[in-house]
Amino acid sequence: MTRPMLAKSEKDDISISLRPPPWYLEGEGWWIILSILGPVRKRIVERIKQESRKKKTKPSADWTHSDSLGLLSPAPTPDFRGGFGSVQIIRYHSSPVGAYDELLLIPGVFKPPEESLNRTPVFRITQIYVSTLGSVLNGRHHWNIPKKLARFEFTPVEGTTNKLNVKIYGLKSFRFTRSSGSTGWYFDPEFFDAPFFNMTIHRHLAPLNIPVDLGKLPILDLTLLQPPLQTVDDDDHQPLEPDLLHLNPPIVDHSEWKRTELGIKGRCGLCSFKGNLQPGNRKAPQFADGEHFPDIKPYRIGFHFPRISLKVLPASSILASSDPLSEKH
Repeated sequence: MTRPMLAKSEKDDISISLRPPPWYLEGEGWWIILSILGPVRKRIVERIKQESRKKKTKPSADWTHSDSLGLLSPAPTPDFRGGFGSVQIIRYHSSPVGAYDELLLIPGVFKPPEESLNRTPVFRITQIYVSTLGSVLNGRHHWNIPKKLARFEFTPVEGTTNKLNVKIYGLKSFRFTRSSGSTGWYFDPEFFDAPFFNMTIHRHLAPLNIPVDLGKLPILDLTLLQPPLQTVDDDDHQPLEPDLLHLNPPIVDHSEWKRTELGIKGRCGLCSFKGNLQPGNRKAPQFADGEHFPDIKPYRIGFHFPRISLKVLPASSILASSDPLSEKH
């Protein structure tokens, strides 16, 4: 069958294609720490239980690290179990779909569904933005990762060698139009003028970066378990479903949970973060607007990976059916 194409210009065609896992990615990353193991976990669970009894709750100005997690979802789930939570920004220099940037939120671990044979709580990505459509489509198809499209800006702070400004802009609208070729498409995204995420990264003690292999740490289980993706509404204005173009093969199966094993290693150092987003009626700057991405109150020190390598294995599927043993690979 003829495969649809996306074009940035008539001389710059980009083929939409599925790149099967395993994926091997290389880049640079920053991890913002929201919570850690220990007593924080109990407070997170208590907060989520309180939020689940309310239809909607606005954040107070003096939330603790654990309290800030109440903004992670408009409908907090009782399956959330807390634990190690982070916001991650990664610039992939190489991947099966080319270079792209990424912002993601992992609030902690979640209890698997009843259909799962393994009931151990594991990590879940609840929000994620990437800079290319190819990453959006592949991530959603292979691993149920709910990727959305955004525009990223990375700007070194003038007069410094260890500070970096990061701004991320949400997608306002998009359209697909036919190119001059019979099987070609133009993808024309429009992004908001104001960023929904804005911060400064300050790198510390760069010469002291040490090699790490997170898969060998006993306190971290690098497993993702992603629920079935939600169907996109007609007015959602997000290029999340390639079904909109009737692409072949279909990109998303809405009936399966997907469990994925990760490998993460590289060189790690320390950094700190400062929010730069100026709210309308609040004095303190914040990291995010609370709409496209939850505002966060992280710990002061996080991690910088000047070199990070990721391995993302093929997912095993858990069928959302009445059969409690319906797990396949």
